[in-house]
Amino acid sequence: MNTRLTANLSVFSTFALLLLSFSFGFHSYSKTEEAIVSDLNQALQRTIMQKSNLWMSQDTLQTYSRLSTVFGNPIYIESYNKEFSEALNFSEIKEKTGIIVQVKNKKETANPLPVTNKKLADNYLASDTVIWISATPKANTQLEDIGISFQGYANCSPFIILTLMNKTFPLLFLFLAFISAAGFIYLHRYKSMSCHENKNTVVYGNLILSCDKASFYKKDGEKLKLTPQQYELMEMFFRSSTHILSRSEICEALWPGKINADETLNTLIRRLRPLIEDNTNLKITTDRGRAYVLEETLV
Repeated sequence: MNTRLTANLSVFSTFALLLLSFSFGFHSYSKTEEAIVSDLNQALQRTIMQKSNLWMSQDTLQTYSRLSTVFGNPIYIESYNKEFSEALNFSEIKEKTGIIVQVKNKKETANPLPVTNKKLADNYLASDTVIWISATPKANTQLEDIGISFQGYANCSPFIILTLMNKTFPLLFLFLAFISAAGFIYLHRYKSMSCHENKNTVVYGNLILSCDKASFYKKDGEKLKLTPQQYELMEMFFRSSTHILSRSEICEALWPGKINADETLNTLIRRLRPLIEDNTNLKITTDRGRAYVLEETLV
């Protein structure tokens, strides 16, 4: 397999591995978010069952009812709850959690079902909302109109979720992507720098012709970018023992059968000269208008 094909495959594999790393990372991140929400749900249910006698006693409901009547709005309570925190399986988020309790009086709103409406920031994850509607005897209409909803939440920054997620596959593919990228850099730099060591090379000045790769390289290994015709002309110069080419010789080789190729040749030389002079210690000179000479410049 030639170096160019290997380099192209290295670039393709690098992008493919980065894409796989991102894909697995996103999937693992989403799964971790779902696991945290599921943990919040089970902790909330356990806490409600443990605290039901306190939160839903008649005394508590009467207090809720009086408060909602006085303020004319739903009662909204948000606080850290030790029982809820201890019921969580994710120890890393225990101190960053809380419960929202919202009380609504059906007489004060057109919507009889209380629903929590916490505007969660980007770093917050919330459990499902658990709704409880008073089932007290009809004789106590005041309590019958009360509804309570519960919601657990956790302040989880992306960094916390990243520490909790399964990073095996994302890091594996990321590592392989770096290896592939390093391979491409190696092929691009060091393989090209050693091209002059190949037997099928011609060196003139500080420019190297690699015949098997059909390319010219500087001494630092950087490839000299030439058009196909510029390359053919430079190859003719390098293969000539004197590095001198007549105009007719060049025209017959590059444009066989063309009656008048003088203007085309002039354009080719005009565009090639600055590329050679700016990147090497070589230059193209004119010999009495009949021939061109590739020669080294004196430093």
